Amino acid sequence: MEKRILKKSRFTLTIRILRLLFWGFLVYFIYIILLNFTVDRLHIAEENNFYTKLALDWRVPNVRGTFDFTEEEVTVFGTKKISYPLVKKVGKSDIVIGTADVTKRISNSNSNINYKHPGKEHLNEFSFYYPEDPQSGKKLTANAEPNVWETLDMLHEGTVAEVAFSMDRFMTPEELIRLLEPYDLSIVWMSLHTGEFEDFTPGSAGGSGTGVSVYDGIGLVGTRSVSDDFLSATLAHQLDQTSIEESQKAMLENMETLLSEKPSAYHEFFLGLGHLNERYDYLKENGFTVYGAVVTGPVKELFKLADEERIQGEQLGEVELWNWENP
Repeated sequence: MEKRILKKSRFTLTIRILRLLFWGFLVYFIYIILLNFTVDRLHIAEENNFYTKLALDWRVPNVRGTFDFTEEEVTVFGTKKISYPLVKKVGKSDIVIGTADVTKRISNSNSNINYKHPGKEHLNEFSFYYPEDPQSGKKLTANAEPNVWETLDMLHEGTVAEVAFSMDRFMTPEELIRLLEPYDLSIVWMSLHTGEFEDFTPGSAGGSGTGVSVYDGIGLVGTRSVSDDFLSATLAHQLDQTSIEESQKAMLENMETLLSEKPSAYHEFFLGLGHLNERYDYLKENGFTVYGAVVTGPVKELFKLADEERIQGEQLGEVELWNWENP
């Protein structure tokens, strides 16, 4: 009798365990289906794809993400991972320089973007120097990279390159475009003054006694926009007289959307856009002010900038074989 009772108890216990496992698996299965459905329905991957590329446009001179991206299935903890190639414009071609791996967790402060750029210590090593102290008006100077003009002069005319430089005074984007109109070049990025040292202290800045550079600043690029469902996007690569007004308008609209629809931890910790609210308020109230740029084009055309007296702090970037329009 005792053996029969023990055997029946073991059988009953096994049935209960199997039933719990079954219901547990069913609940997990339904949870995963609902989680994936919600993520797909809300276009979470597409949304984070757009905003991480937008932040990259602003933060890193002449580096952007391609239109496409790859994604992994959402994890049981709600983590979504996407990745896409990183490119920069040199001449008329996009040169692949690395990849971006985006990990978006439920917590924005624990989400991150990892940039991989083989052969480079930093994603982009350009620095832009203030022409004057925004508070005192004291004249400042820029630290130039040695032998930039000499190197451009020696490079073969069948090549194109990118050059970054600072200006000897603050100016509007339109003024900078007019200054560079005589040259056969493309402007791909402009360094912006967004209230640093006036309305807020930047998170990262440095320089010597005569020069100041903001390392966590942002810049103006061509228009990047997206549909309400994040399924279609547009991007303009070049800054010129026909596109500059639309580019400034799009930047303000994207800033406003981020501030109104996303918590501060999203754009500050996840996207790396510190003081976004102060920057937006400054641009909205004072307009756009630039003090440097990244341009690309034929090396002999870039060499002509050596005679431009308003340019200082020049730096040479990537050099590629000719891919420009024929002279």
